[in-house]
Amino acid sequence: MVKNREAGGLKFKKAVRKYWEDPSTVSIIDKNLHQLEIETASRYLKSTDELVDIGCGDGVATAAYAQKVKKCTAYELSDYLRKKATENIKKANSKNVKVKSGDILNMKKITEKPDVVITQRLLINLANWNEQKMAIENIYNMLKPGGLYIMIENTNDAYLALNKMRHQVGLEPIPIHWHNLFFDYHELTAFLKDKFQLLNFHDFGLYYFLTRVYAQMFLSFTGYGKNAVKDPLFDLSDKAARDIYKKFGDRFQISGCRALGPIQVFVLKRLS
Repeated sequence: MVKNREAGGLKFKKAVRKYWEDPSTVSIIDKNLHQLEIETASRYLKSTDELVDIGCGDGVATAAYAQKVKKCTAYELSDYLRKKATENIKKANSKNVKVKSGDILNMKKITEKPDVVITQRLLINLANWNEQKMAIENIYNMLKPGGLYIMIENTNDAYLALNKMRHQVGLEPIPIHWHNLFFDYHELTAFLKDKFQLLNFHDFGLYYFLTRVYAQMFLSFTGYGKNAVKDPLFDLSDKAARDIYKKFGDRFQISGCRALGPIQVFVLKRLS
């Protein structure tokens, strides 16, 4: 664990930068969950939109979003990931995308005034709550009045709800990776309320229940990212869980639980 995170220490920031420059780093091993994120965000994109995708990673999601919009600018701080994004976007023949170097904490010089901004598990990589607030302020200032911020990020309460359920069936808790800082839901929504109207909210509770609770009662999954070791049957069970979520996800709710599983999608409209 890198110390001095709360102070936004240089050592921590260098460690995070090194982590994302490492070709062996895996952003999200669960490609079915990643696809659900992309499909959920894509519902809110229109053919007339100008989109900014901040922290675009390897560009796989960006290429999918680009098919839905008029124009897209993708920002990525990591040199390695920016190169991968350029390759993947070219491979997808997405000619309406520009890939640029950019830091969410330093976006004052950008020329875009987009209709939509997307972040996808970007803000949880920042050092502390103050940096996360600064990033949200930057997104607010960037957007057109009435524009959408599609925030695909993680919260602590939903993460803990999943681990509580795992504990009840004898499974070990899923740890938070060293560089992630999940949001406090109430703190986050209190900060957002003067800047954005919450238009819609999605979680992936049914998918998380099937893949992180039910399947793992029978199948082994250990480790994280490049060190993950999983039963081959997960390739089948996760795909089935994705299909079930798409058919029945809106009907699945746990009493007393706001959301199940850390990743959620907040669809936010910028207030004038």
